[in-house]
Amino acid sequence: MSKKSFRNMMAYEIYPTSFYNSNGDGIGDLKGITEKLDYVSGMGFNAIWLNPFYKSPFKDGGYDVEDFFDVDPRFGNMVDFRSMVNRAHELGIRIIVDLVAGHASFNNKDFLKSAEATRNEKSDLFIWSDNPWAKGDGMISGMFDRHGCYKVNFFAHQPAFNYGFKEIDEPAWQMSYKDERTLLARNYLLDVMRFWLGNGADGFRVDMADSLVKNDDDKKATIEVWKWLFKKIRKEYPEAFFVSEWSYPERAFEAGFDADFVLDHWDNFYHRFFRSDENTRGTSIINGGNDVEFTLKDFKERFAAAEKKKSYLALISGNHDSWRIANYLNDEQLRMFYLMLFTLPGIPFVLYGDEIEMKTSDISSKDGGYQRTGTRIPMIWNDEEPYHGFTDGKEPYLPFSKENKVSAEQAVNDENSLYHYICKLTALRNKISDLKDPHVEVKEENRVFTFTRGKYLLISNMSEEEYEFEGKVVFSSKKFKGKLPPQCAVLVKKR
Repeated sequence: MSKKSFRNMMAYEIYPTSFYNSNGDGIGDLKGITEKLDYVSGMGFNAIWLNPFYKSPFKDGGYDVEDFFDVDPRFGNMVDFRSMVNRAHELGIRIIVDLVAGHASFNNKDFLKSAEATRNEKSDLFIWSDNPWAKGDGMISGMFDRHGCYKVNFFAHQPAFNYGFKEIDEPAWQMSYKDERTLLARNYLLDVMRFWLGNGADGFRVDMADSLVKNDDDKKATIEVWKWLFKKIRKEYPEAFFVSEWSYPERAFEAGFDADFVLDHWDNFYHRFFRSDENTRGTSIINGGNDVEFTLKDFKERFAAAEKKKSYLALISGNHDSWRIANYLNDEQLRMFYLMLFTLPGIPFVLYGDEIEMKTSDISSKDGGYQRTGTRIPMIWNDEEPYHGFTDGKEPYLPFSKENKVSAEQAVNDENSLYHYICKLTALRNKISDLKDPHVEVKEENRVFTFTRGKYLLISNMSEEEYEFEGKVVFSSKKFKGKLPPQCAVLVKKR
């Protein structure tokens, strides 16, 4: 598989706890995912990003890994994983799994070995100070017998792997990232990669990809570490796909990633176009906002960086960490949004349930989800009470939201549903090669945005006025005659 072939990918994100429960215990599982692969394939997706399914105490939704080399029993076992992968491959679906590169759980056996009072072969695998009174951000003391504090990567229960420091503040215990002792962490991560690629995974979405080396403000040392890692792993698995949770394409591509996510961050075009509100940077452009200059500047810089490095932006409908897109846009706007998502360069990623307009609800935290928990709710498969086809046994581990009305069964049976609209878009993207061209140009006129896609133009009218355009209509977000109406996007072939 060449890097060029990644442009054909269209991915569907699955949070294992909430997709489909096969054994009646109320928790989604790998067998359940396997049973629903035909549904994913039927929409036209040819890749799945699978959130963590590794053994974990679930203090952060599985991103606190207790055992990097095994499936958590709540989801099944290694036989179930391999069966899922095999069936996915039969359907032409690649499996991209989460790689938690920067930290483990404090229940991880290798971390616990490093926490022992007596020095041993794991002592340098994680970052430890030389005394229990060390000060600084993310230093946790008093938890273990080792004479020191461990440094966290995010939450207190997520000790940071020791990839070293770029700038040394405490020479008594901080190691340079070039210190040979930090190779222990690098080789550990390589072993994790080899294990899952060897068991059929097609690549990784790398969690917090920029978090490896500490005191590394410009990330040059972290980039150097990733280059070292990729030089090793790509010799063994040249076709593996790597997408970074970095949201800084220049750095991610320099490090060697194939793709970089455009996350829901306040400082990028995705947020400004579709998600910005009074709680962030003011009204989004699609809802009448006027923050056009910054939005287009960021858009151009990100896509130019991708084209220069022959890599890809990963464009999202949303993910397990963000509120769902249907919370921000109505059905008319969602269709504009998805037309842009599937016709701009890069790799589209759609979060499970977004195809049926599921919304995030404000529910109590579980598994360390906090405000994110309401996004991770169970998939609504049908209208049968009480559990909507998600399980036929115990009450679901995460609750349903009363805000969500449309089931997958309803959507499949309704030719006018968003589900069928997305099916048409995946087919359109497969049919028109120009839509996968990495080059894009954009111009704006009174909040009407025109994107050049080879022989085609994508025109998105975010103004309040009709817009006169030229070209043969190939696809539109809603039916119209004559001028392009407000809140409508269209793909036209140039005359």
